[in-house]
Amino acid sequence: MSGYNPALSVARALHSALSGDAAITAALGDPARLYDFAPDDPVFPYLTYGPLRTEDISGDDAVLTAHTLTLHVWSRYGGRIQTLDVLGHIRRVVEENLSSADAQIIAASVTFSDCLRAPDGRTTHGLMRVSIRTQPKDNLLEEVA
Repeated sequence: MSGYNPALSVARALHSALSGDAAITAALGDPARLYDFAPDDPVFPYLTYGPLRTEDISGDDAVLTAHTLTLHVWSRYGGRIQTLDVLGHIRRVVEENLSSADAQIIAASVTFSDCLRAPDGRTTHGLMRVSIRTQPKDNLLEEVA
Protein backbone atom coordinates (compact mmCIF):
# COMPACT_ATOMS: atom_id res chain seq x y z
CA MET A 1 0.00 0.00 0.00
CA SER A 2 1.33 3.40 -0.91
CA GLY A 3 1.31 6.70 0.87
CA TYR A 4 -1.79 7.80 -1.05
CA ASN A 5 -4.13 9.51 1.40
CA PRO A 6 -7.40 10.57 -0.27
CA ALA A 7 -8.62 12.63 2.70
CA LEU A 8 -5.38 14.60 2.85
CA SER A 9 -5.48 15.09 -0.93
CA VAL A 10 -8.97 16.59 -0.72
CA ALA A 11 -8.10 18.78 2.27
CA ARG A 12 -5.01 20.14 0.50
CA ALA A 13 -6.88 20.68 -2.79
CA LEU A 14 -9.68 22.59 -1.09
CA HIS A 15 -7.35 24.74 1.02
CA SER A 16 -5.16 25.53 -1.98
CA ALA A 17 -8.14 26.46 -4.16
CA LEU A 18 -9.73 28.65 -1.48
CA SER A 19 -6.53 30.41 -0.43
CA GLY A 20 -5.56 31.05 -4.06
CA ASP A 21 -8.89 32.52 -5.16
CA ALA A 22 -8.98 36.31 -5.58
CA ALA A 23 -12.61 36.68 -4.50
CA ILE A 24 -12.02 34.60 -1.36
CA THR A 25 -8.94 36.63 -0.39
CA ALA A 26 -10.86 39.84 -1.07
CA ALA A 27 -13.59 38.67 1.31
CA LEU A 28 -11.52 36.86 3.96
CA GLY A 29 -8.25 38.79 3.90
CA ASP A 30 -4.89 38.25 2.27
CA PRO A 31 -3.80 35.71 3.26
CA ALA A 32 -7.33 34.37 3.61
CA ARG A 33 -8.44 33.61 7.15
CA LEU A 34 -8.97 29.86 6.72
CA TYR A 35 -8.64 27.88 9.94
CA ASP A 36 -8.88 24.34 11.24
CA PHE A 37 -9.42 26.00 14.61
CA ALA A 38 -10.07 29.74 14.85
CA PRO A 39 -7.81 31.79 17.14
CA ASP A 40 -9.21 32.98 20.47
CA ASP A 41 -9.86 36.51 19.18
CA PRO A 42 -10.38 36.12 15.40
CA VAL A 43 -10.72 38.86 12.84
CA PHE A 44 -14.09 38.55 11.10
CA PRO A 45 -15.08 37.28 8.60
CA TYR A 46 -13.29 33.96 8.53
CA LEU A 47 -13.79 30.32 7.56
CA THR A 48 -13.29 27.20 9.64
CA TYR A 49 -13.02 23.68 8.30
CA GLY A 50 -15.50 21.36 9.96
CA PRO A 51 -15.81 17.57 9.92
CA LEU A 52 -14.38 15.62 6.98
CA ARG A 53 -15.78 12.15 6.36
CA THR A 54 -14.02 9.87 3.88
CA GLU A 55 -15.55 6.61 2.69
CA ASP A 56 -14.16 3.97 0.36
CA ILE A 57 -16.80 3.31 -2.31
CA SER A 58 -14.55 1.32 -4.63
CA GLY A 59 -15.94 -1.42 -6.82
CA ASP A 60 -15.17 -3.52 -9.89
CA ASP A 61 -11.43 -2.94 -9.51
CA ALA A 62 -11.94 0.85 -9.52
CA VAL A 63 -10.58 2.81 -6.56
CA LEU A 64 -13.12 5.50 -5.65
CA THR A 65 -13.45 7.57 -2.50
CA ALA A 66 -16.39 9.71 -1.35
CA HIS A 67 -15.67 12.73 0.84
CA THR A 68 -18.19 14.84 2.71
CA LEU A 69 -17.01 17.94 4.51
CA THR A 70 -18.53 20.91 6.21
CA LEU A 71 -17.29 24.49 5.94
CA HIS A 72 -18.27 27.24 8.37
CA VAL A 73 -18.22 30.97 7.59
CA TRP A 74 -18.37 33.42 10.48
CA SER A 75 -19.24 37.11 10.05
CA ARG A 76 -20.04 40.06 12.30
CA TYR A 77 -21.33 42.23 9.46
CA GLY A 78 -24.70 43.81 10.26
CA GLY A 79 -26.67 41.41 8.08
CA ARG A 80 -26.44 38.19 6.11
CA ILE A 81 -25.06 39.64 2.86
CA GLN A 82 -21.37 39.16 3.71
CA THR A 83 -21.89 35.52 4.71
CA LEU A 84 -24.03 34.80 1.64
CA ASP A 85 -21.41 36.44 -0.58
CA VAL A 86 -18.60 34.27 0.85
CA LEU A 87 -20.75 31.12 0.55
CA GLY A 88 -21.31 31.98 -3.12
CA HIS A 89 -17.57 32.31 -3.74
CA ILE A 90 -16.91 29.01 -1.98
CA ARG A 91 -19.55 27.27 -4.11
CA ARG A 92 -17.88 28.54 -7.28
CA VAL A 93 -14.44 27.40 -6.12
CA VAL A 94 -15.71 23.94 -5.14
CA GLU A 95 -17.64 23.38 -8.35
CA GLU A 96 -15.12 24.90 -10.79
CA ASN A 97 -11.59 25.18 -9.41
CA LEU A 98 -10.57 22.09 -7.44
CA SER A 99 -7.49 20.17 -8.52
CA SER A 100 -5.08 17.88 -6.75
CA ALA A 101 -1.53 16.68 -7.41
CA ASP A 102 -2.25 13.06 -6.49
CA ALA A 103 -6.03 12.64 -6.76
CA GLN A 104 -8.30 12.93 -9.74
CA ILE A 105 -11.40 14.82 -8.69
CA ILE A 106 -14.29 13.02 -10.37
CA ALA A 107 -17.08 15.24 -9.01
CA ALA A 108 -17.38 18.13 -6.59
CA SER A 109 -20.64 19.76 -5.56
CA VAL A 110 -22.36 21.62 -2.77
CA THR A 111 -25.01 19.50 -1.07
CA PHE A 112 -26.51 22.40 0.87
CA SER A 113 -25.74 25.75 2.42
CA ASP A 114 -27.41 27.53 5.29
CA CYS A 115 -27.15 30.99 6.80
CA LEU A 116 -28.26 31.58 10.39
CA ARG A 117 -27.71 33.76 13.42
CA ALA A 118 -25.23 32.27 15.89
CA PRO A 119 -26.27 31.89 19.55
CA ASP A 120 -24.29 35.00 20.57
CA GLY A 121 -26.81 37.15 18.65
CA ARG A 122 -24.05 39.13 16.89
CA THR A 123 -22.47 36.61 14.56
CA THR A 124 -23.88 35.24 11.33
CA HIS A 125 -22.96 31.61 10.71
CA GLY A 126 -22.81 30.25 7.19
CA LEU A 127 -22.72 26.50 6.79
CA MET A 128 -21.88 24.59 3.63
CA ARG A 129 -21.78 20.83 3.07
CA VAL A 130 -19.54 19.73 0.22
CA SER A 131 -19.43 16.36 -1.54
CA ILE A 132 -16.31 15.31 -3.47
CA ARG A 133 -15.51 12.04 -5.26
CA THR A 134 -11.88 11.14 -6.00
CA GLN A 135 -9.67 8.48 -7.55
CA PRO A 136 -5.91 8.25 -7.37
CA LYS A 137 -4.19 9.64 -10.45
CA ASP A 138 -3.17 7.01 -13.04
CA ASN A 139 0.45 6.86 -11.88
CA LEU A 140 -0.73 5.90 -8.39
CA LEU A 141 -3.14 3.11 -9.37
CA GLU A 142 -0.49 0.38 -9.29
CA GLU A 143 0.67 1.53 -5.85
CA VAL A 144 -2.85 1.43 -4.40
CA ALA A 145 -3.77 -2.00 -5.81
